[in-house]
Amino acid sequence: MKFTRLNAQPLSEEEKAHLAKLKSTVEKALENGEFSTAQISQIKALVWEDGKVTADELRTIRETIKEVMGDAQPGLEWMRGY
Repeated sequence: MKFTRLNAQPLSEEEKAHLAKLKSTVEKALENGEFSTAQISQIKALVWEDGKVTADELRTIRETIKEVMGDAQPGLEWMRGY
């Protein structure tokens, strides 16, 4: 299902660059199939750097995880052994 936002404005070049950086960060974090606590902190810092979380940021993270992992769920470093 595809959602559209009413009154949505086209992304600025700055926003596009930010989303590309976020996508790259998530891809690098998932090279070994799991997130470390440091990587999660880095992703959170990128998302919150302007003081808000946007739907585009959340979509970018979700779609990147899906592209990299397929149907598998990424692991969490701190959960190993549980």
